[in-house]
Amino acid sequence: MRTAPWARPPLRGTWRAAAAVLTAGGVLLGTLALPLPGRAQAPESAESAEEEVLSTPATFEPPTEDLRLLSIQSRPVGARVFVNGEERGVTPLYVRDLAPGSHEIILYLTGFGAYRQTIEGQGGRIFVDLEAGKGLGMGLVAVITDPPDARVDVDGRRAGLSPLEIPLDAGRHTVNLSKAGFKDAQESVTVEPEGRHEVRVSLAPREGALLVIATPAGAEVLLNGKEVGKAWEPLRVGDIAPGTYTVRVQRQGHRPWEKADVLVRSAETTTVLAALLPERDYSWVRLFTDPPGARVRLDDQDMGVAGADGIGFRAAKGAHRLRLEADPVTLPGYQPLQVTVSFTEDEVDYRESPLRLPPVDPNFTQALALVERGQREEALGFLNRVAPDHPSYGEARLIAVEVLRDLGRVAEIPRELDTLLGRPEHRANPVLNTAFGYWALLAARDAPDREAAPLLDRALEALDRAVQSVDLFPADQRDALILKAHYFSGMASEILFNLTGDRKYVKKGTQAWEVFFARLDLAPQALERNWVEQARRHRRTLDFLAKKLGG
Repeated sequence: MRTAPWARPPLRGTWRAAAAVLTAGGVLLGTLALPLPGRAQAPESAESAEEEVLSTPATFEPPTEDLRLLSIQSRPVGARVFVNGEERGVTPLYVRDLAPGSHEIILYLTGFGAYRQTIEGQGGRIFVDLEAGKGLGMGLVAVITDPPDARVDVDGRRAGLSPLEIPLDAGRHTVNLSKAGFKDAQESVTVEPEGRHEVRVSLAPREGALLVIATPAGAEVLLNGKEVGKAWEPLRVGDIAPGTYTVRVQRQGHRPWEKADVLVRSAETTTVLAALLPERDYSWVRLFTDPPGARVRLDDQDMGVAGADGIGFRAAKGAHRLRLEADPVTLPGYQPLQVTVSFTEDEVDYRESPLRLPPVDPNFTQALALVERGQREEALGFLNRVAPDHPSYGEARLIAVEVLRDLGRVAEIPRELDTLLGRPEHRANPVLNTAFGYWALLAARDAPDREAAPLLDRALEALDRAVQSVDLFPADQRDALILKAHYFSGMASEILFNLTGDRKYVKKGTQAWEVFFARLDLAPQALERNWVEQARRHRRTLDFLAKKLGG
């Protein structure tokens, strides 16, 4: 698909920006540190920094050395002169800024009518004897708008900004009016020869919108007491008249959240972040393990041994790290299990779904030993032999990701993560989904366009899942990881627009940046400055594209 030059910012610059920010860091998932973006680096050069930002094209101005003089005279003097539909003054008039090409010149004087002439080039001399003959049968149309400075198009041709007067041929004409923040308007006018006609229009303000982000997801959203939807993901409520509204967000088991002075502006989107607190901030947990007898650690605190009747304890609602360890003397043949869990209900009982300790798998054990010795290629072979139905399979794939990263085989990493995300127990894991978005960006950088586009599409789906499960992010890194998920979404959307020219990615990207900055206001210290600077630059790019593409 071909697009105008301004619609396709340099792809190389976009990738460079991604690579500069997304350097290796780490976030704990289970027993493995998954690589995620960390400290950004400065642009490689001033030239590369310029490539990262899409500039608005400069307005064309003819070179001064090519300017010619157009002299326009009339008898009697005082005729109004319109050049290409724009009023330039009254005769005698000298025009010095015409570009090469064809130009329409109209002279109009009340009582004498209008005369039209087309010239070629930038200069010359025009003399019209208005006293000598009959006019062209044109009339004068005055366009007045409230507010002023609206763009005026007559019969599809730009005429200027209101208020203005323009001579038009006798007959019926269509006047279109547009102004940022207001609804477009259209009027028809029938022009009589030698007549003067007024078109007066009051432009109606354009509606605004709300973007409601609720935590936890699935909360009901009410606007002035009326339900407008459920915020399973960021909920956009459009076509709202400008004004002040009361927004209420509620979910069973949580205290309602309400704000009575939410201001909606014309043609703008107001973002509302609602964090609901549970009615009771702790859960009573009864944990069972398979086999019974494993020692339980919650966030590194020893809770005791889960026997035949399990183990009971009280825990704050939210995400926690659980580690189960089998005594090698009393329970030989089992590996430790570390998982992230989220307690959301008042009572949580694992009796019907005990946590299973993974039995020792010789292939997995051998792979770990080879990794310790630095024999990564050999370790991959053993990791690939771990059966998909074995409890160690998930951890084996995560270690494979770490090995592939160390070997520099980035293109293979998304496939490994995709395999895990295809399993129901991992599908909603926000850290895995965020990691997939990151590695997909890096892998797509060097992939052919036909492979990069579908890979980045899957990355957007994964990042959407990540931000729908924000309460499952590790609590100590939650703010940073949520921001990074939105950051990756904005980057992937921009690159997908470069690859496909599809406008939906501009809309997707602008929303990702909108949410990114709304969350950044709540946690301004969560990301380092270079992340935020890069985000601002790419937000400007997509905002510019959205404006040029009409939304």
